[in-house]
Amino acid sequence: MNLDLTRKLAILQATAAELRESSRSFTETSDMFAHRQFQFELAEYLGTHRAAGDIPYDPDVFVGEELDRLERLLEPVAKFVKEQLELGKEIIEAKKHSLKLPQIQECQVAADAAFNGLVETQHRLASGFLNKDLSLEPTGIDLSPDLVTFAKLARPKSTLMQPDRPGLCQFPHGEGPLHAQVVTHLETLRAACADLIELHAAQAEILQQAHALAEAGDFARAAALIASLKLVFADLPYQHVNDVIEGWRKNLEEVEAKFIRHRERIEAPWKAPFAQPWEVPPRQREEDERLQQFHDYLVKFHGSLESWKSSDFAREGHSLFKKLTAQLDALRDDLRQRCDAAQTRALLELGSLVLLGVLTAVFPRKLLPVIGPIAGLFALVKLGRNVHRRLLVRTAVTFRLEANGRQVEDPEKCFIRLNGATVRAGDRIAPGTYKLTLDTSFFEPLTRTVTVHFGRSNNLGVIAVKLNRDTHTNTLGMRFMPVPGATVLFSVWPTRVLDYAAFAQATQQKWIQPKFRQEPSHPAVNVSWDDARAFCKWLTEKEFRAGRIGERDSYRLPTDLEWSAAVDLGKETGATPAERDGKIRDVYPWGKDWPPPKNVGNYDGELRRDDFDYTSPVGSFPANRHGLHDLGGNVWEWCQDAYDNTQDYKVLRGASWHSSKPHTLLSSARLFNSPGHRIDIVGFRCVLDARRPSPVFSSLEKAAPESPATAPAPTKADAAQQPNSPVDSKPVS
Repeated sequence: MNLDLTRKLAILQATAAELRESSRSFTETSDMFAHRQFQFELAEYLGTHRAAGDIPYDPDVFVGEELDRLERLLEPVAKFVKEQLELGKEIIEAKKHSLKLPQIQECQVAADAAFNGLVETQHRLASGFLNKDLSLEPTGIDLSPDLVTFAKLARPKSTLMQPDRPGLCQFPHGEGPLHAQVVTHLETLRAACADLIELHAAQAEILQQAHALAEAGDFARAAALIASLKLVFADLPYQHVNDVIEGWRKNLEEVEAKFIRHRERIEAPWKAPFAQPWEVPPRQREEDERLQQFHDYLVKFHGSLESWKSSDFAREGHSLFKKLTAQLDALRDDLRQRCDAAQTRALLELGSLVLLGVLTAVFPRKLLPVIGPIAGLFALVKLGRNVHRRLLVRTAVTFRLEANGRQVEDPEKCFIRLNGATVRAGDRIAPGTYKLTLDTSFFEPLTRTVTVHFGRSNNLGVIAVKLNRDTHTNTLGMRFMPVPGATVLFSVWPTRVLDYAAFAQATQQKWIQPKFRQEPSHPAVNVSWDDARAFCKWLTEKEFRAGRIGERDSYRLPTDLEWSAAVDLGKETGATPAERDGKIRDVYPWGKDWPPPKNVGNYDGELRRDDFDYTSPVGSFPANRHGLHDLGGNVWEWCQDAYDNTQDYKVLRGASWHSSKPHTLLSSARLFNSPGHRIDIVGFRCVLDARRPSPVFSSLEKAAPESPATAPAPTKADAAQQPNSPVDSKPVS
């Protein structure tokens, strides 16, 4: 059997089959004549070689079997390469609390075995190839040109036509980029495993020291040791040491909290019942007993500190004991003064009643006509005060904040200020006229005058607020602002090329540039879900080190529902993004019109609505009413959620420069993709999950300092019109 001749004849026949297909469109007689002549010559040539025994059977069938064989040879090569590159991926990434020592040791054994057996495995994989299957090309080893040509003509969708074919052909011979990539990965993995095993042992020893320090009360040094560790191991007791330290803090806080409860009870307004001085001593004895019990508790706590000598707990405990002892003595003096004042008042009231009774008995005819009206007036005044007190309890305010038509539901933001004091819907306040303002760290300034009427719930109605457009700007120049319906701050545009380039340079992240040209202000593309998460983690650590965010703050991808709030989508039904996909019809980021108006977003050129062929600079089109750009078009944006319950795919929202179909441009439209996939129509947008206390809020609050959170007071002019309504009256709880 002549293998070269068989393959050449197979190529000729494949060419003839291709010509037969194209001959249906021939219009020139000369083309048809040349085609028929080629068929006659091929048949004669084939018959001659068959008669000579050079070709045992149909060359098409023979070479087809050869292609099947080669596909079967390349399949295990591709599988082996993929397995090696995925081996220990979680070890190299070393995420927080993700690794255990047995897992690392097992991976180290697998990596050593794979590295030491790599040459033998490559020899085994190479043994299936025949000499005529491969040839040495300028770019390295590849399939022979005749096989490539035949596969291109006869099987254009074969795996032999994939771009990674040359690399797979070179790998079994220990050459090519795939070989270098596998070797580099295995060497990196082996080094990472060795480093992590060493780090695990070192951290276990440090944790023992931290635990001993914590048990001995040296909490500051124990906490410093914990803070110095990279928390990547799930089988080390980081939390146990933290629990001991937290228990120390709670012990001190509990002691002080008990004293505060005693002080609040004694300082609460109290007077003896009218003309009943005998009611004062029992109350004084009761409070004295409680204070004595707390004193005994404090002494016992102080005695327990002896077992924590030279510890943080002992030092702070002694300091707290001295402070509370002094305050306890002052509180006892205050209790005696308050009880003496109450008893004096009650004695005066009792003496007045006795004197009045004696005078009435001696001069009944003269005093009874006077005492009767006075007693009646006194009863009326007391009744009036009781009624006023009850009505004052009912005096409250209700309201609803709406930002651009959407109700503000975040409890940390849903409040107003009346005369500088914070008031929430349903709070009770004194009647009067107030100056209403807003929290300028979230909302644009607003000032109005409102009147709170006595004895009823005052509905202030809907208060239209405007979100502060410049809530937070980070060190990369990324701007973030709140969105009604979400408790996070949204980036006003997708993550830009200049933002992602800083991350890629700092972390040496591999980033494939798109085939089209991009400026620094364009959205970053060819970014997978995993890449976007890594960017958010890097940005969180960077901003925390710079002091721009707090310990509890973090950058992350938005959830699917948060993204719906940002695009101002109505209420959706469905438990997963898959169930919500496309359910709200005829609602687009720009409105309800179709086709979209011009220059509302960067969409496919087929729509002819913008001037960009590919991505556009972020913010090139008008923002929505929440101040966010590019929620429609430019790039699809990753969300944090899985698309459905399988957890295999992640959600994409917002369409891209390549989108043109109505159903993909809906605000409720979703796409899904695997978290490792990269493509030039996909980018991402960050959100900032900021939690008080945080520099994100404190830096803004310095520009507009808040008044103390006490009860609002009406203006003096209005208070003068309300009897028994003191200006400094507090809300009734």
